[in-house]
Amino acid sequence: MNIGMIGLGRMGSNMVQRLLKAGHHCVVFDVHQPSVAALAAH
Repeated sequence: MNIGMIGLGRMGSNMVQRLLKAGHHCVVFDVHQPSVAALAAH
């Protein structure tokens, strides 16, 4: 499943991590680029 997430704060980041572990493809956006970079490193 393809999922888009806007906002990688405390809740959004955890949700995306769980979705990725479950095998979903996620496209994310956050105005705070370090949040995106930290998630991409996982």
